[in-house]
Parts: sequence; structure tokens; C-alpha cells
Amino acid sequence: MMNDKLLLMSTRLKIPQVRKNYIVREELFSMLDRINEYSVILIKGGAGTGKTTLITSFAKEKGISNLKWIALDESCNNVFLFWNYFIETVGDYLGAGKQDFISLYDSNFQKSNLEQLITLLINRLDNQEDIFIVLDDFYYITDSFLLHTIDFFLKNVSDNIHIILLTRQEPLLYLGAINMKGRLLVMNETDLKLPLESGIRFLKDTLKFKLKLETLDFMNNLSEGWIGGLQLVAAVAGGKNETEIMRLNLDNRLIEGYLTKEIYDFLEPSEKEFLVVTSMLSYFNEALCIKMLDNFQFKKVMDSLLQKNILIICIDEKNEIYRYHNILKEYLKGIFKGLNKKTQTQFHRKAAEVLEKLGDYNQCIDQLLHAEDYESAMKLIIELPNNATLFSYVDCIPKKVITKNSDFAYQCFFYYYVNIEFEKCKELYEALKDNTYENQTFSAFRFSNMFVEDTYKLNEIDVLPISKIDKLPLKETTKALILIKDASFLHVQCKYYEALKFIDKAMSYLVIRSNYYIVFFCFSIKSQILEDMGELNKCADLYKEMNKILESNEGLSMLTASFYIGIIGIYLKQMDLKKAENYLKSAEQYLSDSVLSINRGYIYNLAEYKFIIGETDEALEMVKGLLNMESFNNPVYLAPLLKYVFKLNRFSGELVQRFIEGYKSLEEINRSLDSKLLYANILLKAGEVELAMKLTDEILKYSRMHKIKLKLVQASLFKINMIYETIGRKRDIINLLREAIFYSYEDSILNPYFFEAEVVAKVIKQYESDLYNDLSLAEKEHYKKIMNLCKIGTKAILSEREIDVLNEIANGESNKVIAEHLCISLATVKSHIINIYSKLQVNNRVAAIEASKRYGII
Repeated sequence: MMNDKLLLMSTRLKIPQVRKNYIVREELFSMLDRINEYSVILIKGGAGTGKTTLITSFAKEKGISNLKWIALDESCNNVFLFWNYFIETVGDYLGAGKQDFISLYDSNFQKSNLEQLITLLINRLDNQEDIFIVLDDFYYITDSFLLHTIDFFLKNVSDNIHIILLTRQEPLLYLGAINMKGRLLVMNETDLKLPLESGIRFLKDTLKFKLKLETLDFMNNLSEGWIGGLQLVAAVAGGKNETEIMRLNLDNRLIEGYLTKEIYDFLEPSEKEFLVVTSMLSYFNEALCIKMLDNFQFKKVMDSLLQKNILIICIDEKNEIYRYHNILKEYLKGIFKGLNKKTQTQFHRKAAEVLEKLGDYNQCIDQLLHAEDYESAMKLIIELPNNATLFSYVDCIPKKVITKNSDFAYQCFFYYYVNIEFEKCKELYEALKDNTYENQTFSAFRFSNMFVEDTYKLNEIDVLPISKIDKLPLKETTKALILIKDASFLHVQCKYYEALKFIDKAMSYLVIRSNYYIVFFCFSIKSQILEDMGELNKCADLYKEMNKILESNEGLSMLTASFYIGIIGIYLKQMDLKKAENYLKSAEQYLSDSVLSINRGYIYNLAEYKFIIGETDEALEMVKGLLNMESFNNPVYLAPLLKYVFKLNRFSGELVQRFIEGYKSLEEINRSLDSKLLYANILLKAGEVELAMKLTDEILKYSRMHKIKLKLVQASLFKINMIYETIGRKRDIINLLREAIFYSYEDSILNPYFFEAEVVAKVIKQYESDLYNDLSLAEKEHYKKIMNLCKIGTKAILSEREIDVLNEIANGESNKVIAEHLCISLATVKSHIINIYSKLQVNNRVAAIEASKRYGII
């Protein structure tokens, strides 16, 4: 019985056994003698030209131990499946981290991350040991994205890796650069032809024909140096005398008829049935065959076929695992397809059942798809642990069938979404739309189109309560994805705390915790929500957790760009421009044209950084670029960035008008707090003071009620701006600034003060005495940062009389002398000194003098 783990290593990745008494191709071996000097060895020739035998015999003769093999077929023309096999075949060279790397690969659903995963793979394979990797039947590889990733691998892999391409036709790869470096070896069909003497030896020594030299010479000439032809002739000649052999005629253009007339028709019925039924398998052995065919005598039939020189290749002698030569396989598959549809389906289903028990899920799914048993295929994919390789089969399943499995439908939508295949998302959503209203299980799928198109209306969105989602008859992975989707809806609606509850519930499912990719995705969304709320310390804690994930799972390096771009937002709000600059530089290294969301986030943050440091021309160009993107078709969605633009152009111009139109086109619930605050600014500049005040008070009320620190600080400072010139509002102004400081000091929120620096500076200079003494120590530290940011010297903290007292202290005068010099009472001197100590955060005269010099007060 075949071991479950044997399937992968013993079939597609198993090196074919070399035939006994093989022919040593000295002239070709000499071409391969310097094989370790080439990055790519391209061996090109038709079926049966000896490509496989050449490499396997050369490896045996030269004692090459680090030879790895992947037998490709049409199912491998998929980027996830191909690299899954590739990683498995080089697994021995990945060291102790092999399983971690494979787990990370399996949990990655994004094609755009593959280059970074491949880079990690390249780094792991970079050592002094030569590794030879054969990609057999490479002509099956035609997918453009897969070819792009292989091209990327070949361009960047170290010189110790040697890729051997066995193919019938020119590969769809650009090998010119490798050729220019002298690291490409090409062998074509002409090179592969057997010389006459080698053909004779093949018939005599390998195939054990004991015939006259004249007959052997005839057979050899008939094949014209084609090894496959020699094997066909040998298969036919097995039951004929020499006279009959001399009458044979092999026409390469009529191979199918030749195989039928000269070989297939002479086989026993049991042999024919066996060959046809097993032709649909990529490999077979006794365990498989006895389950596929009733009362089947495997050894008897196999011995008979091998004695007849039928084109069967042994790929594992110990476990007796075989496959067909391509010439025979293609012929037999043609016969299989001639069976009635019902019979074909029965065999495919039976094969799938056996393969599932053996643990060969990829082959099992392949058979189910051939049987058009899509429901079973979907069920199997969903039942298995998260594996993007299995989801690569989704395009083979009709959309109408997908609508029958809610778990599969939603996970399929997520798979399309993370791979930026938005058109497929739309198609799937359209196919599912009716179900979302008629079937409760599908109801949670509603409004998922929000992620890929702008036709949704946020006010119509009514997310299911967490308790109802939790009770849906769905897999935990599916429920987690639904919760993440709904958290995004709630975030846009500024229902921050609800959104956080949805994310926390998604992360509570055990199945999610084992998928680093989805955990990171949850952390990323949660951090965005917290950042919008101004909970920057909690946000920073999340980024620490995300960083731990990245550091302990090297394979997740493709998420590093998201990490950098996300954390930049914190530092911009805290006005830590040095860290923001460093992370912008780090993020730039990970940008890719294929990941639009990453590029968009990077440009957004870079533009804000440029506005802050005063490089406004560059920043304005970036904003123009963002506005040209479909995501920001309505400028309202760029409100946090447009506030800088509008301030520069004094809230006038075409873009301001576009914003107003976009803002008014949205229903109330669709308007974010940022867009409302910017609109209030526009109203103020337009002289609509009452409307601006009313809208600002609404923002403040909502922010206070829900403890949304950032918006509260922004709105408080803006309101100060509105009322500063109004007589009799001193107490309101001081209270608003105190409130802003209270809600910003813990998280070191500083950007709003930078934006309203002019009015903040005026308030501090005018009301410092009323404001400063009531602040806590932590608030005073934050206050100092605000002063520095607004370019207010620390000198402004002290009153003129306090500065006079400080100068006297610096001159070494006693309290009594100071009182005499300044004509004030001794008690007043002591009161001033206490205030000076408090404001400068010191507790003695020497420290006060040092602090005052440091701050430029004296």
C-alpha cells in the first residue's frame, strides 16, 4: 500500500529510473561535462527523442547526487501549483526552516507576494553546493504570470543552481541575457539523434534483440535516429519473425494509426483496459490499480506489457510506481476520451476517491474536475487546511456551481480580491447576488462588492450582528473573512468600536491564528481603525506584534511594505519626521507595480510628509496622481490630504469645487468625520460661519461620545480658530485647548497642532498663565512639544516678571535682594520662584539656571 507521504516524492518529483544496459551517449556527455558552469541547460526535442534518458544516464555515470526532478503536465501551468512542487523538490536545501517556509507559502493567497517569497527561496538556496533541477516537459508552461516568476527566479538565482529544461518546443522564456553571460547550454533534436552504431547497441544491449545485423540495421534505419521510434519498432517486432520485421514501415506522421494497428490491436483485453483506464493518471502502482479495476492481476499484466517493450517508464523501482511515455499516454488518452461520458465519469470519480485516501489532494481535485463533480471538488478544497495552491483550481469551476457552496463562494471571492482580480470578484458577486437575499447563509455576503466597485450605498448596508454571523453554518475561516469585511464597513461609517469588536471576534477563531497571513491582515485593519481614533499607543503595540510576526516568519517579508506604510501614519500624526522618513525609504524598496494598494498607500503618506516638510510642489503633483486613480475618483475620500492643498490655495479653486460637489453627492452616513471637518473649513472661508460652527459642534459631540481622540483634537483646534477673534470667548478657547491637550498627550498626537500652528501660537502667547499651571506633568511635557512645533520659545512660558526674577537668580542674588531690586515683597519672590521651578520642571536654583540657558530664556 502506498504511504500517504510517498505520493508527492514518488511521482511528480521522482527521478525516472535509468533503463538497465542503457547506451552511454559519449558525444552528448562531453557537451554536458561542464554542466555546473551553466545556469540553464535547454534540451529541446520531440516526444521520444531521449531527453529524459540522457539526463538520468548522465547523472548516474557522473555520480551527480544533487539532481532534483519535476515532471510537469497541463495541471502545472498554474503559478501556485508550480511553485508548490518546486519548493517541495528543493526542500532538503531549506534547512531547519523548511516546514515553516512551506507553511508560509501555503498561507499566502496573493500572487503579488510571490516575487518576495521567491526571493526568500533564492536566498535559502544560495550556498556552495551545486543543485541541478530538471523541469521535464516544460512546454506545458504557458501562463504569462507563471513565466514571469520563473524568469525572475532565473535572473536572480545564484550560480550554484542549474535549471535543466526538457521540452518539445522553444520555451516561452527570455534566455538572451543568460546566453550573453555564457551560462546557457542548448541541445536540440539533431544533437539527440542516435548515431547508427548507438542505435544497434540500443536494440542489442538495452532491448535484448537477438537478430541478424541486417535486421537490426533495418530497424535502426527505420527509426532515423529517433529513440522513440526504435521503441515503437521494438514493441511491434516482439511477436514477428525477421521477414515480417523487414516489411515494417514507420511513418512519424501516422503514429496513432501505427500504434493501433501494430501494437494496441495485438494486446489482450485486460491489457487494453488497464492501459486506457490508467492513462488518465499521472502515475500508477498496484495499490491504485486494484482499486480502479475489479479483480485485476497487476503483476501479471505489468510483466506482460514490460516484456512487450510497451512504452512504460518506471519512476520508483522500489515501490513499483510507473507512468507512461508521452507518446503512449497521448495515444491512450485519446482512446479513453472515446469511451461514453458516463463511463469516463465513473473512472474519474473512482480515481478521485482512491487519490483522496492516499492524500494526493491535487490529483484528486484534478480527477473530480474531469468528472465535472464540482461540488465534491469545492467541498474537498474547503475541508482541507488553508492552502492557496488548492484555491488555484477555482477558475475551473463554473460561477453558477460556486453559488451552491457558500463557504467556497466567499473564500473564492477573497482569493480573487487579494489577487486584485476585481472583474472576477464582480462576476462572482453578480452570480451570488440573488442568493444573498433568498438564503440566510449567503446573507452575510451582501455588499462585498463595496471592495471592488463604487456602486454601493453605504447607508443601505446593514451588517449582521456578531452573534448571528457566529451561528451561520459556515467554516470558521469563512466567518472570519465575513467579520473582517463587515469591520471595514463599520470603519468607513466611523463606528470604530463596533469595527474593533468584529476584528477581535475574527481573530478569536483558532483556525485563523494558524494563518499568519490573515492574522497580519486583521492586525493591519485594526491598526488603521485605531490610528483614525487617535489611539496611537495601542496602534504602536499592534505594530510591535506585527513586527514579531515578520521577524519570526521570514517568508512573510512580502508584507513588510504594508507594515512600513502603516506605521508611517503613526509617526506623521506624532510629527516624528525622522522615523517617518526612514520608514518611507524602507517602504520604497518593496514597491511593486503589481500591488496597487501598496503603491497608493506609499504615495499618500509620502505626499503628506512632503506637505509637512514644506516640499509642497512635489506633494501637489502626488495629490494630482492620486486623484487620477479610480479609488479617489471622488476627492472626498482624500479629505485628510486635501486639507493641506486647500490651505495652500486659500480654500479656492476647481479642486475645492470638486470636493464640495463630491461631498454633497454623498448621503450623510457616507461622509467621514475627516470630510465633514474639511467641509466645515470650506464653509468658514466662504463666510458661512454658523453652518461651519454647527458642523464642527456635531463632530465634537460625536467624538466626545465615542472617545475618538484624533478627531476631537482636530475639531477643538479648528473651533478655536473660528472663535479666536470673538470677544468674550477666552474661557471657551482655554477649555478647548485644555481638552485638546488632554486627549492628545498620552498618544503624543501633534499633527493637528502643526496644521493649526498659527492660532495655537497666538493662544499660548496670550493665555499661557491661565493654561499652563493647570496641566499635569505629562501634559506639560506634551505642551513643550506643541510649543516647539509651533515655533514658540520656552521663554513664552514665563511671565516678564518671572524672567526678571530668573535673571536675578542667575546673578546669584538672594530672595531678599531680589525683592529689593524688583520692588516686590519677599512672599511674591517666593511665589515667582515656585512658578519658575514648576514651569521649567526643576527643583533648585542651579537646575533652573541650566534649564533657562538651555531654552534660551537668559
